[in-house]
Amino acid sequence: MLPKDIVVFLEEARPYDRRLAIAADIAACWDACLIAVFVATPLRAMPHAYAVAGPAMRALLEQHRVRVRDAETQVRERFEAMARARGISAEWRLSESEVAEELMLHARYAGLALVPPFESSPEPSMTVRMAEHVIFGSGRPTILIPDEWPAGRIGRRIVVGWNASREATRAVGDALPFLAQAEAVKVVCVCDEPDGELECREDFGADLCRHLARYGVQVTLEQVDGGKVGPVLLEQARAFHADMLVMGAYGHTRLTRLVLGSATRTVLCQASIPVLVSR
Repeated sequence: MLPKDIVVFLEEARPYDRRLAIAADIAACWDACLIAVFVATPLRAMPHAYAVAGPAMRALLEQHRVRVRDAETQVRERFEAMARARGISAEWRLSESEVAEELMLHARYAGLALVPPFESSPEPSMTVRMAEHVIFGSGRPTILIPDEWPAGRIGRRIVVGWNASREATRAVGDALPFLAQAEAVKVVCVCDEPDGELECREDFGADLCRHLARYGVQVTLEQVDGGKVGPVLLEQARAFHADMLVMGAYGHTRLTRLVLGSATRTVLCQASIPVLVSR
């Protein structure tokens, strides 16, 4: 079943035009409602805001309110025009001063989320580590879209990182609408990963290919002996001229810090193509 609602996060502090266009194209293809969440840069992230008080603070608050309103108006007009041009239903949301948990909830009520690339060390102006919170907190499939990735080029040639784990299985199921429409799909299994993130048997890659073929997926299998999973997946995607990489996300929370698996961190931090991940 195709998702019937897609949410795209638009951070004021970074480029979002191409991500928005890609989300609109997917929504039009799937006849889904497109939800845009405009994430305004909070006042606390503005330079020297912490040092202002009294009348100056009130003036700063008003300037901030006007700036956010103007920025929101401009992107909302583009969003609504884009929705009209594609004939899709659309919903606009403004997010101001929402904490990470509140932002994440926007994704929980949608079938798919599109977010900016992963930031291991976000700039102060960025509200949260957007990708991190949505991937690991929403329970929804998430696509990380590079800021400069061209609209109209996604999901035609797909590489699937496969290790028969629960996370990878979830990712394949979530990616099935893309896989079924793709021109070519390559399943990549990497054997003998030293840190134990991936186990390998000769048959499970073939089993997945048979499963996908029943859905009409044009799929091939590549088994790689040895090597680190993350770099291997990125190299396989490059050699395949892929425009999407599908994988399960591995990680756990240690106190207040998210600890990513090595393959997950490598792909999220270094991928130059869209990455669909599920947790």
